[in-house]
Amino acid sequence: MRRRWSLRLRIAVATALAVAAAVAGTAVAGYAIVAHELDRSLNLGLTREVARLVRLEQSSPGAWSPAGPCVFLAAPACVQKVHADGRVEGESALPVDERTLDVAAGRSGAFFSDTSLEGFPVRMYTAPLAPGTAVEVAVRSDRADESLQRISLALLAAGAVGVVLAAVAGFAVARSGLKPVGELTATAERVARTRDPEQHLAVRGDDEIARLATAFNTMLGELQQALGALRQSLTAQRQLVADASHELRTPLTGLRTNIDLLTRADRLSPEQRAATIEALRAQAVELTGLVTDLIDLARGDEAPAEETEAVRLDQIVERCAASARHRYPGITFETGLEPTVLDGVPRTLSRAVTNLLDNAAKFSPAGGSVQVGLHGGELVVRDGGPGIAADDLDRVFDRFYRSPAARGLPGSGLGLAIVRQVATAHGATAIAESPPGGGALFRLRFPT
Repeated sequence: MRRRWSLRLRIAVATALAVAAAVAGTAVAGYAIVAHELDRSLNLGLTREVARLVRLEQSSPGAWSPAGPCVFLAAPACVQKVHADGRVEGESALPVDERTLDVAAGRSGAFFSDTSLEGFPVRMYTAPLAPGTAVEVAVRSDRADESLQRISLALLAAGAVGVVLAAVAGFAVARSGLKPVGELTATAERVARTRDPEQHLAVRGDDEIARLATAFNTMLGELQQALGALRQSLTAQRQLVADASHELRTPLTGLRTNIDLLTRADRLSPEQRAATIEALRAQAVELTGLVTDLIDLARGDEAPAEETEAVRLDQIVERCAASARHRYPGITFETGLEPTVLDGVPRTLSRAVTNLLDNAAKFSPAGGSVQVGLHGGELVVRDGGPGIAADDLDRVFDRFYRSPAARGLPGSGLGLAIVRQVATAHGATAIAESPPGGGALFRLRFPT
């Protein structure tokens, strides 16, 4: 399997290739421009020389003629006259063809051509000189070619140096620019190794890398919160199991004791057997209620399985109060309910209201009354019992907590914990108070 290049190396290579392409394009354009200018300069020199000879011919017709061979040592250019009948004046030995004769005869215009003379490349310009005569002027072109070659080598060298510098600069820029990415990678590897999301990146600037670091820090924060919530949930579950196992011992011990008694039913009187069976029934009911409360508490720690709907809380409270009147005929339940609509789960709301009413009835004296009010989105339940000690106000909603005054009363210590759980699930607040005048007062404040 081939090893993939690192990101820094890929950026450096990409930068070098981009610069190489730019340099190559610039070099080609520069070469073309220089070649054009050299060619133009060469042609312009020939044109000027011909113009000078034309002026000389016009001022003194036939007064001059090329003399001597053309030796390419320096300027002036090589010149020869060509007549329309083919006669040539001069010893330059410049080539004469049909186009030259056409120019001399006036049948064609001036033109440039490339040829060689005595082993040297030359640029030649053929133009009309006088009626029936043309002039040929030639200069060496190899020097322009040599200049163009030197320029091309210089451009090539400059391009190579530019590519190397671009590669070095690209690697340096990639190393500097990717430093935050390296830090992010190191942090991610450290978090994966230590499983500690409390480590965060330092955010500098507001560019894309800074936004990536910010997003990574946000992800780590969310992960930390999720892990914290998971730890709390696991701790709560372990505590719930420990508390439940402790609370289950009493009814299970009672059940086992009464079952052992029934195994010796032949030694019990009918009244004793009836009392034992009644005790078993009461313990089974208590155990059933405890298990039901535990199941509700365990479900409350998970995502809600029931969809919410618009419910009339006043109607739920009225139904729960009517049911409580049947269960506690010796207690008076006085209600003052304002029509209230909220978004919630009817079953769990009914369970919370029932628990509040049961708790109030349990602590109220025989013949006492429980006041139930619902106004402005706040449910208030007040009993006529002994009230709640100041030290217990913050703990009455804890699981399995029983105040010293309640330890002799029936119950599992989970009712008010379920009330707080249901309130939290509905965005409400559960509050316990000891109002002036005695008794205990519980409030459920729902968001309006």
